Amino acid sequence: MTLLLGAAILLLACLALLSLANRPEEQSVSAAREIRSGVVYSAEDSDVAALRITLRSGERWQLTQSAEGVIAVDGDEGYQVARRKRDSLLAAAAAVTYEQVLTEDASAYAANFADFGLDKPRIVAEITYRDGKALTLRIGNDSPEEDAGWSYMTIDGDPRLYALDSGTADNLAVEKADLHPVEQPVLHKVRFDRITFTAADGKTIARWELEGGIGGDADDRWRMTEPLRYPADGEAMGKLKTNLENLRLGAYVGQATPENLTAYGFDSPRFIIEIHMAEGSIGTTGSTGVYDVTDWPESSFTLTVGAAKNDAVDYVRVGDGIYLTSHFTLGVFMDMDPRSTLTRYVVPSALGNLQRLTVETSAGTDVYSLVRTERVAENNELVYDEEGQIVYDVRCERNGEEISYTSFEAAYRSLMVATVSGMLPGGWTPVGEPHTRFTFLQSDDAGYTVELADYDAFHDAVLMDGSPVFYLIKGGMKFNAE
Repeated sequence: MTLLLGAAILLLACLALLSLANRPEEQSVSAAREIRSGVVYSAEDSDVAALRITLRSGERWQLTQSAEGVIAVDGDEGYQVARRKRDSLLAAAAAVTYEQVLTEDASAYAANFADFGLDKPRIVAEITYRDGKALTLRIGNDSPEEDAGWSYMTIDGDPRLYALDSGTADNLAVEKADLHPVEQPVLHKVRFDRITFTAADGKTIARWELEGGIGGDADDRWRMTEPLRYPADGEAMGKLKTNLENLRLGAYVGQATPENLTAYGFDSPRFIIEIHMAEGSIGTTGSTGVYDVTDWPESSFTLTVGAAKNDAVDYVRVGDGIYLTSHFTLGVFMDMDPRSTLTRYVVPSALGNLQRLTVETSAGTDVYSLVRTERVAENNELVYDEEGQIVYDVRCERNGEEISYTSFEAAYRSLMVATVSGMLPGGWTPVGEPHTRFTFLQSDDAGYTVELADYDAFHDAVLMDGSPVFYLIKGGMKFNAE
């Protein structure tokens, strides 16, 4: 019995020791990493004389820095380098550090070169310092450990295998095109007043124009003017303008020289976007919370799409530069059906903007005129509504005789909710004259004509200012104001 008890105690003691030996010690691991990290070579940014980068893709470029701090790329001092890119590259080259030494024995990892991505390094960075010192870093794949935050690295002439922090690796993994600063276009959708899409053959795909000035209910005052004249839907135009405002340029490719224009497909561009912006003031709130208003002059923006670099990226020209841009972004415009922006409502004029309505049918012609008079209070001051707008008293006349405005309003609102049922086949034209014609004259003297013509036994074709695009159910636009 005593022997059994002693054996049990001995077994428990062994298990306890084993548990302590296998317990993860986060502090000791961190301390070990901290002790093992270090510096291979340290200098000032100004001490970096040259940095040559070779990427796994085969691309190679070189940045040089004179004693006076003049930067050149592949010998070209005129090549612009974004300040942030320049600073991050020089900082990475000036101080070569490591997270830890994974092994000091080259034979221990020689068989794993391919696994570490070192047989074809992701980045080869050849650094020359002003004092004559030279280092060649070969950076491979990221560590397979989740969230490890480092990449495999070797240094020519050094047998050790290093762990290089991923931030430094990313700062060195730069294509030449990414060095050049990219100035994004300044597009204000509230100033848009004309938008044009042009196809590869030079023909206008669609043009939209704003009727009247910018501001207010501008989204509801857009009209397609080519290839047909038709009012646009306010919500659809709002989305189109937002997508255009968000256009962004990717990496810089080069200047729009004749040679580059030919090389990147601009001799026969696939698509052109043109935006005209009216003069206007734009208010913005800065990072300090101060609201500031900037006056912008009338301006235009043109983006031309050249060849595709691949399925995901296209070459585009803006001004004197050629850039890369996501095809997904451009596809929103290149693949859209412009007719999707047309309004599905048949009546183009809001009641508040209407001045005169003429209705022509086989039964005759009726002309409805609206006369608005500012309402004046007993103290001879104008009356305003809750939104600060002047209140008007409205009188309605039909063929010169007054009728109930309430009756006219009800009849007109029934017209305003009429929507089309479908789209006419391309090239369709009416047989015979339209049987009904509505002519709308707005307060700003803008005019619209809606005509109804027989399409089939159940539907009427709708001709907006002579353009047949949609059809609706017969009887869907009856107007009866007493």
